[in-house]
Amino acid sequence: MNQLVSHLGVHTSSTLSVFVFCAIFTFTVVTALWVVGLFQGNHSMMDGWYGFAFAAPALIAYLIVDAQSVTAALLLFMVMLHGGRLGWYLAARWRRYVPIHGGDPRYLGFVTQMSPGYWWKSFFRVMEPQAVIIVLIGMPAVVGILENRQPAGGITALAFLGLLVFMVGLYFETVADAQLQSFLALPERPRYLNTGVWTHTRHPNYFGTTTVWWGMWLVAVAGNTSCWWTVAGPILNTIMLTSVLGSAFQDTYMGTRPEYQELMVRTRRFLPLPMSSHAIARNRDRLAAQGASDSLNNEGSPA
Repeated sequence: MNQLVSHLGVHTSSTLSVFVFCAIFTFTVVTALWVVGLFQGNHSMMDGWYGFAFAAPALIAYLIVDAQSVTAALLLFMVMLHGGRLGWYLAARWRRYVPIHGGDPRYLGFVTQMSPGYWWKSFFRVMEPQAVIIVLIGMPAVVGILENRQPAGGITALAFLGLLVFMVGLYFETVADAQLQSFLALPERPRYLNTGVWTHTRHPNYFGTTTVWWGMWLVAVAGNTSCWWTVAGPILNTIMLTSVLGSAFQDTYMGTRPEYQELMVRTRRFLPLPMSSHAIARNRDRLAAQGASDSLNNEGSPA
């Protein structure tokens, strides 16, 4: 691997050069999926690749530099475990959607929303932004491996802490996805899942996904403090899953449904912590006040 990429102009001794090569790999794969999606009529295949897209560049980086440290091996193990699990879950979900809908309904919606001109809009608005996100969020794993390539001692207390944080996140994302699939398979069920790890939070899977990347960042920094700047990855992931997309988007999208409003009263958006009776009462009062305000606005609107 080292000699092969050297022929391509990659300076294997340079962290930046190898990182850029891994980023180019990500953009190349996503672009190839964009082309395939044009023939398929939608780009939901991207969802099936998304999880694996974090593991593949880290593995490539590890092989290129022939990393020798325990930290690099631990980071590779962590990202392969997270990316492989997420990739398998999302790919299986995508395969279930294909015979029923022809693909993931969200991606089918993009086709309608962006037509005419979907073929080029999908490149700039659907596919390549995901490549950027993958590169940025995955920095603690890829850069962490590259900056910890040299043989070193065992892992530190901070690395153990990072591994613990990672395992907590992996538990929540794995169990949350498994419980959701079991819930959806029930012939008769309530509208929303609120048992197990879904008891106190509406989005335990997003909490888990966020937490695993903070764990990987801690391990990377514990091995080499020059990796500190890759904190941009976990920060971006946290913002996306709490404030921009993820939980905030779903709460806005479903927040007008009475059953979901009741769920919002009793659970937190993100953290899997129980709510006090005072907080629940406060949420209920806020919901009632909002309902009264909406009712007055509707009455005052011209027919």
